[in-house]
Amino acid sequence: MVDTYAGFSLTRLEHLLDAMKDVRVALIGDACLDVYWEADMTLSELSRETPHFPLPVVEERMSGGAAANTALNFTALGVASVILISVLGKDWRADQLLKVLQKAGVSTEYILSSPEWITPAYCKPRRHGISEVVYEDPRIDFENREPLPNDIESALIERLRETAVSVDVIAVVDQLKYGVITEKVIYELEHLAAQGKLIVVDSRMRIGRYKKVIVKPNEIETIRAVEPQLDPRKCGKEDWYKAAKKLAEQVEGPVLMTVGDKGAVWVEKGTITEIPTKPVEPPIDIVGAGDAFMAAFCAALAAGASSLEAAYLGNLAAAVTVRKIGITGTASPEEIKHRYKEVNL
Repeated sequence: MVDTYAGFSLTRLEHLLDAMKDVRVALIGDACLDVYWEADMTLSELSRETPHFPLPVVEERMSGGAAANTALNFTALGVASVILISVLGKDWRADQLLKVLQKAGVSTEYILSSPEWITPAYCKPRRHGISEVVYEDPRIDFENREPLPNDIESALIERLRETAVSVDVIAVVDQLKYGVITEKVIYELEHLAAQGKLIVVDSRMRIGRYKKVIVKPNEIETIRAVEPQLDPRKCGKEDWYKAAKKLAEQVEGPVLMTVGDKGAVWVEKGTITEIPTKPVEPPIDIVGAGDAFMAAFCAALAAGASSLEAAYLGNLAAAVTVRKIGITGTASPEEIKHRYKEVNL
């Protein structure tokens, strides 16, 4: 049997958004830099040295990606404090990312820096021409190809332990194969969860590895975690829900599975509850929508919301950000209230 959650009142939404102002957050994970290069191809001239037309960049934008974007979403919600625990390299990408984070009010004092590490970045060249069509070239990615050095890993865990005592929720963004979330970090998170700490995990490749925390996969990550023999593209609602129940048993905790424009599903102790959302009319850009959902869910839960209320609020935040084209956007309390009124009043 599947239940459906109908949502809450505008008064309740306003109460939760106001209560978020007292929430203290620790966020550990892979902090990335998103770079957008807007190229005006009407200005391009054939290179004299190579048989190519170069991309004349007329605008450059920097924003946070992965854990960095989740941190920016927390600050946009107006929480009391956001401490980001991560590792950056000593490179131009780290300099730019720190500027983005500090400008938004994210605490960066617990971010480690090492010349042995590469600051992850996703660089996106976007071509503009005579028509309104924008063509995005393949991304240029900077990622680490080796595990986190042992001494940096130990220092990272110490920072996690230090911050855990003074925050209301720990958000985990496990994005990269070789990132800051290692087996020892996962073990420490499990230890903190056993002590009663509220922990929510978003993991792209290792969601089934966690225990006794709230995990937040999408439907594809859920299928891959517990039914790797299935093709996620050919799976439907019945497959997703079976997989979500199996994942909940595996992680020994609740599963919050997001399902794109269909909303989210909460699975706990064998019970499945749908938290539907209303699709946003195109044009849309889904980049960063999961980060907005994650931040809103964590902040609402720490502010006293039930799990279903928090997921409903996450749907609202994600719907705000998908309307922000060409940037990993955030959702403010006013924008969330506007979206609520748009679909409910």
